[in-house]
Amino acid sequence: MNNSATLDHPGTLSKYTVSFGISLAITSVVNALLVIAKETHQTTVMAWMTRATGHHWATHSLFSLILFFALGLALAHGQGSTMTAAKLVKIIVAGVAIGGLIILGFYLFLD
Repeated sequence: MNNSATLDHPGTLSKYTVSFGISLAITSVVNALLVIAKETHQTTVMAWMTRATGHHWATHSLFSLILFFALGLALAHGQGSTMTAAKLVKIIVAGVAIGGLIILGFYLFLD
């Protein structure tokens, strides 16, 4: 997919590619919010997550994986969404960037 004609041609992506790409973007933002929830509620959220699997990062990872797959499959249900590769790339980059900026902002300004 080197040329822009391929990137801008709608309908070339499978419903699973689109659904799991959107799921990735959403999961990235939710992941960042979960980091903040754990850090600001260590005696409740982080403590519960630690008890659940033995370490809060293990629970965090498990939660993120479950969310990613459940959301991806839910979005792919039926016909799923169709969009161009270029639009999907923008959504993924935006979701990952927003998630990263949320975490960065939290640790730089609020921690």
